[in-house]
Amino acid sequence: MDTVNKVRKSYKITKNVNSSAQIGQCSWATAKKIIDATPEELAQRGRREKASKLITIEVIEFIEKIFLSEVENKVHRKQKHKTPALLIKLKEAGIYHGSLRHLKRCVSKLRIKHGHCLLPQKTFLELDFENGKYLQIDHGEVEFEINKIRVKGYLFVASVPGLALRYCQVYLTKAQEAWGEFHENCFRFFGGVFTFCIYDNDTAICIPGKGASNQFLSDMENYYNFEAIFCNKASGWEKGSVENAVGYCRRNFLPGLPSYESLNNLNDYLKKCSFQDRGEVHYKQNVSKEILYELMKKNLKPLCIEKKWEKIEFLKVSTLQTVKYDGFQYSVPERYVGATLKAFISVGEIILFSGDEKIYEHQRFYYQKIDALIFEHYLDQLSRKPGAFKFAKVIHSTSFSAELTEIKERLLGKLDERNAIKEFIQILLLKRVSDRDTFDIAIKMALSYGGINSNAISLIIKQLEIGDKLATCPVELIAETLLIHRMKDNDLKIYQQLLPEGGFE
Repeated sequence: MDTVNKVRKSYKITKNVNSSAQIGQCSWATAKKIIDATPEELAQRGRREKASKLITIEVIEFIEKIFLSEVENKVHRKQKHKTPALLIKLKEAGIYHGSLRHLKRCVSKLRIKHGHCLLPQKTFLELDFENGKYLQIDHGEVEFEINKIRVKGYLFVASVPGLALRYCQVYLTKAQEAWGEFHENCFRFFGGVFTFCIYDNDTAICIPGKGASNQFLSDMENYYNFEAIFCNKASGWEKGSVENAVGYCRRNFLPGLPSYESLNNLNDYLKKCSFQDRGEVHYKQNVSKEILYELMKKNLKPLCIEKKWEKIEFLKVSTLQTVKYDGFQYSVPERYVGATLKAFISVGEIILFSGDEKIYEHQRFYYQKIDALIFEHYLDQLSRKPGAFKFAKVIHSTSFSAELTEIKERLLGKLDERNAIKEFIQILLLKRVSDRDTFDIAIKMALSYGGINSNAISLIIKQLEIGDKLATCPVELIAETLLIHRMKDNDLKIYQQLLPEGGFE
């Protein structure tokens, strides 16, 4: 800048380029450039923008495409791609071969360009915990896709403070049953039970306003033999390890809007990530976390017998033959209409009981826009109301085997719709008096010989059952009139007396 100042000051006085060049000790051409340059051009003088061989246009476009995708999908701010996640994707795509530090500079510039706000730097207190005695547990919201459906879930994370050992799983509820299942899986992942578990004041496990365990958490404390510690309200720094771990798992394992076939696939992936993370080098101690894990494990209490955590609700059966829980309906047989049933509710199932009698075990629904309606439960009603068959909601969510569908079509071709459906329902009711394999064989045999009414199929089922019982019986002990029942390879000759197509005339 000394040359620039000398040239410009000289020219201002002499108005001569040659003398200004001599005073500035530069060439005439350089002096002319300095004199003609704008203030902006002078500010950039001496700065060379050297194109990076690593941060190519392809890399920048790849990163900007991810940023754009996050905006379009309205990705949660805490789940947006951070530089380590971008580094993995760039290397998988084979378009970046540089370091994380070099990429961070590029990403920082692109964030400023795209208007991403940067939060002010936080400060923390360094804590020191006794090895293997304490475990911090928390959860945070995450979004992902299951079979192309966007779902909001809760990322439960357990972190061993000071060791950066983490375990995470996703549940579609943050209720007590999710806390119970996560503790069970968590202790088995770490190979033992910790003496103390540290929590936020979550209402699912804490008595509101008292900072003490509710009955559900007390049951877990007694079963696993640990002691719960609750942080002060709005004091996240008291469990900073798990606060960081939630963010770490969300950024590194679930960036963007990942897609999975099922929740089980997602949790299998997260468990694998937790194992792989255990093999990393500790960020402070410069030693494999696997070594730290083995040292920690020596201080853990032994595991208890595996337990399935459930909560109990009492649900009344409506006139639609369903109980309702969390906005979803779960069907029961008609005879329970009006009764109040005991429901054992876990993360994956809802099991309904009437007294000690188990009625049905339903898969629990969370996000699907369907109800758990079991066709078998509605057969009695449908047998009295065959005209409602094609309009019943349960029919729309039920699929029949190819053989049963063929039988229904044959009946509709031979009878009027009401009688055809009535006969079809009577055939389906035969499932209740036979095992599944026998019923399926009977249906195939009926189709082969045209005996497709309920009476003919009932006779076939009885014949198959008698044949099974007599198969191991010595011939000399069987009455001569029963020898015909000793069938081999499902011999159908004895049904030739049945009239074609179910014997209707």
